[in-house]
Amino acid sequence: MEQKHLVFVYGTLRRGHSNHHLLKEACCYGTGSTEAGFAMYLIGGYPYVTGLEARYPIVGELYAVDDDTLKTLDSMEGHPRYYERREITVIVGGERHVAWMYFRDPQGVLLQSGDYNEANNDKARVPVTR
Repeated sequence: MEQKHLVFVYGTLRRGHSNHHLLKEACCYGTGSTEAGFAMYLIGGYPYVTGLEARYPIVGELYAVDDDTLKTLDSMEGHPRYYERREITVIVGGERHVAWMYFRDPQGVLLQSGDYNEANNDKARVPVTR
């Protein structure tokens, strides 16, 4: 399997979450964060990252995937109609990488940090006022 696409995942595709099995053949570079700040919202237990707000770096895992896995991820995420896949810069192990990340600009519960693993902590949620 030729792994030529870097994908940065921050929610249910991360280890220990419901959709991680889709990355079983992928090479994991490790955990890191986005170089730029974004905002993470939570709707119905699922995280969404919006590029419209620069609040904090998003925490996630970086994977190298092949064409078929990228197509599977795009299908699951509803790219480009539901989520939109965009290139961003992430830092993993002190190194910068350009990778794909899925974005959506929904309404929901804003998380106080960019780490989905903290989403079950009520203190991590902030009422949204726009």
